[in-house]
Amino acid sequence: MALVPPSIASLRIILASGSKQRLTLLKQIDIKDYDVIIGCDTVVLFNNNIIGKPINVEDARATLHRLSGNVHEVYTGVTIIDNNQQCEQFVERTTVKFCQIPANVIEEYIASGEPFDRAGSYSIQGCGGMFVEKIDGCYYNVVGLPINRLVKALWKRIGLK
Repeated sequence: MALVPPSIASLRIILASGSKQRLTLLKQIDIKDYDVIIGCDTVVLFNNNIIGKPINVEDARATLHRLSGNVHEVYTGVTIIDNNQQCEQFVERTTVKFCQIPANVIEEYIASGEPFDRAGSYSIQGCGGMFVEKIDGCYYNVVGLPINRLVKALWKRIGLK
C-alpha cells in the first residue's frame, strides 16, 4: 500500500498511469465511486524530439547514445478529475544533464532490462541514476509523478493552503 499524506488520506483516489490500461480502467469504474482520478504520462524531449519508451533494444541503445553527455528535458502531464467531472491539468518540466556514458556501460545497462518501459530509456531511481550529472527541477517528475505539485493541487481541492 502506498503512503498517503494524512491531509488527503480520506480521499478515495485512483492513480491511473498514462498507459493504454488507463482507458480500460476508466471505462470499468464509475467515477462517482471515487473522489479523484489521477492520470499521468511522462516523455523526454531532446533536440526538439519527443522520446517515449523504447520499442526495442536498438531504440534504447540509440536513445542512450543520444542522451550521453547532453542535456534533455523531462515533461510529465498530469490530469486530475473529480467525481463532478471537474478536470485540472498541469505539466511539470525538469532538466537533466547526463555524463558521457561509455558504450560498454550502455550495453550492460540495456542487458539489465531496466531501460524498457521507461521514457528516455532510463530509470533515474534505478541504475540509470548513475548517468545523471545534474538535475534542475523536480526529481520525482523524472521518476514519473511530480508528487509535490500533485499534492499541492489536491490540498487546494480540499481547501488547504
